[in-house]
Order: sequence, then structure tokens, then C-alpha cells
Amino acid sequence: MDNYIMLFIVMLLIFIFPQVLKRFNIPGITAMMLAGIFIGPYGLNLIPMSDALMQFGAFGMLFLMFLAGLEVDNDTLKAEFKNSTFLSIFSMVIPAIGGYFVAQLFGLDFIGSLIYAVIFSSHSVGIVYGLMDELNMIKSKLGTTLLSATVIVDLLSLIIVSIIVKVNETAGGLNSEIFQFMGLVLLYIVGLLLIIPLMSKYIFKKLEELHVPKIHFILLLILISIITGEYIGIHPIIGAFITGIAVSEELTKEEHDTLLNENLNAIGYGLFIPLFFLTVGMNTNISVLTDLSNISLIAVAVSVLAILKTFSGYISLRMLKYNNIKSFCGGVFTVPSLSTALVAATLGLEMGILPYPYFVAIVILSLITSTIPPIFLKSYVLKHKKEFVEE
Repeated sequence: MDNYIMLFIVMLLIFIFPQVLKRFNIPGITAMMLAGIFIGPYGLNLIPMSDALMQFGAFGMLFLMFLAGLEVDNDTLKAEFKNSTFLSIFSMVIPAIGGYFVAQLFGLDFIGSLIYAVIFSSHSVGIVYGLMDELNMIKSKLGTTLLSATVIVDLLSLIIVSIIVKVNETAGGLNSEIFQFMGLVLLYIVGLLLIIPLMSKYIFKKLEELHVPKIHFILLLILISIITGEYIGIHPIIGAFITGIAVSEELTKEEHDTLLNENLNAIGYGLFIPLFFLTVGMNTNISVLTDLSNISLIAVAVSVLAILKTFSGYISLRMLKYNNIKSFCGGVFTVPSLSTALVAATLGLEMGILPYPYFVAIVILSLITSTIPPIFLKSYVLKHKKEFVEE
């Protein structure tokens, strides 16, 4: 296919599809995933899945994570850190236990069950951030608590997956190499949070004197963080998110709003981020829904995950003094499982930890939890708009 025709189809979908489905209260992120399913190799096959498209989509995911970190109000984050940590632990541990026992029930070994536990505990920063941004909830107290908890859970989930992979590679349990890796991860995160603000403070000042846009330096920072993390063995989205938090430390409110609204949002939401959700849809093989050979595993996995996540989120938010409406909303916000779940499942399949039927179950689980809850949440928040506006 001619590259210009492919680009035309993609831009047409980005422009039209979310606007059409918006009439049915379907969020923009879900609309782009559905568009991807529709035009992808498992749908009408209008656009081939090229390496270039995948790379743009992957960068869109990283850009989304960076924006999520940049959007987090650090003062509010510090004020809500205790609540966010409480929510993240509660909404991580309970589903993880459920995931482990579901895997054990269907015959997975210990390492495979651990992978399932991580998948059940993981959230989806991309979907939560994208939906909250659409619903104008990010700056609210509930939004900050939920987004911060989601980030903590996904960061911990990705780190745990990395450790499980290392344990499986060494086949020696928690040896010195594993502890060395854990130390490197901690050093990497702390290093980014300390070095980037110091470096940014000096370079931002110089760029301002030279009247040079800051956007190019920020893009370089993201790439440096990602490359450094990949060398250590850390998933790129960790570096992208931490970089966003670190950069926001050195921006005044005016600089933050200008940089975000005039530059980063235009680049991200203009192309890269919609491409990420589009490629997620294009990679989704909906024919797995017709594979009834492991229907019991799929049904149990989806049901247990949805119930435990909603329950754990609801209970923890009620304990934090939120009312029933906001607590239930927060519980459902923890249900979507996408990027971290798919990363963990793919690694499990490639390393022979997860048999194919268990991998398929996670693909379907990700498809269901990343489409149905956002649609429900948008209708729910709009129905109780007064509750969320008053916050």
C-alpha cells in the first residue's frame, strides 16, 4: 500500500471515528482501539501492520506515559501519597491473590501462577489517564489519588515481571544477580528523579536565554531515559513516566501549561497517542473469542478479575472517606488491564512459562477490560456529573 494512502486512512480514522462514537458515549481511546480492530489484519485488513506503524504506536505509548507523569501535580501527589499508596496496595494484593489461585486451579506451575498474579494486579495507566483526561478528572483529588495509585501498581507490576524473567533466566531463585538487578532498578528510578530536575533547571535557563524551544530537549530526555533503562533491562514505560514526573518538578505552572497545551499535547494527541491505541486494536485477534476450548478459564479469569478489582478499589476508597458513587467509580477505574498485562503475558509465552491457552485468555481479558469499563465509566461519570464537578 502507498504510504500516503495509509497515512490518509489513519488520519481520517483519528479525525472521524472518535467523533462518531462519541455520540454513543464511547470514549476516544476505546474508539481508536475499535477502529484498529476494524481496519487491521484481523478485521477488514485495510492497512498492513508495518514495522513503522508499530514503532510509531510504541512511541505513542511512551509519550502517553510521559504526559501522565508530567500531568501529575507533584504537590497534590505528595499530599495524597498516603492515600494513593493505601489504594495501590489494596487494589494490587487482593486481585493478585485471586489471579494466583485462578492459575493454580487451572493447572499452572508456580512461576506461571506468579505471572497471572502480576497480570491480575496490574492496572492500565494509558487507559486511566486517557479517560480521566477526557472526563476532566485528572486535577481532582479523586483523579490524583486514582492516577497515582494506578502508576504505583503498574510500576511495581513491571518491576516484578522483570524480576520473574530474571529468576526464570537464572533458574536459581533469588540469587545475588537478582538482588543486583533490583538495586539497579532502584538506582535508576532515584537517579532520574534527582538528575533530571537538576539538569533541566540549568538547561531550561540556557534555552530561554537563547530563545530555543524546550520541546526538543524534553524529547531527547525521554529517549535517553528509555535507552538507559533498556540497557539495564527495565521496561521503557517506567523511564518515560519517571521522566515526566522529574521534568514537571522544574516547570512553573505557566511553563507547564504552555509546554503541555501548545507543544506536547499537540504532538501526542495529534498523532502518536491515537496511533498507540489504533495499533493495540490492530494487534487484537478477535477470532480468539470463538475459541471455546478454554472458555471456562476465560470466563473465570475475567469474572474474578472484574469482581476483585472493583471490590478492592471500592472498599479502599470507602475507607479513605469517599462516598459510594466515587468509590464505585474508583473501583471500576482499576479494572482495565492492557499494556502491562500484555507485556507480562507475551514474555510468559515467549519464555515457555505460559502455555498458549493461558496467553489467549489474557488477550481476551485485556480486550474486554480495556473496552467495556471505559464505556461504562464515561456514562456513569456523566450521569453523576454533579458529584464529580463539586469535588
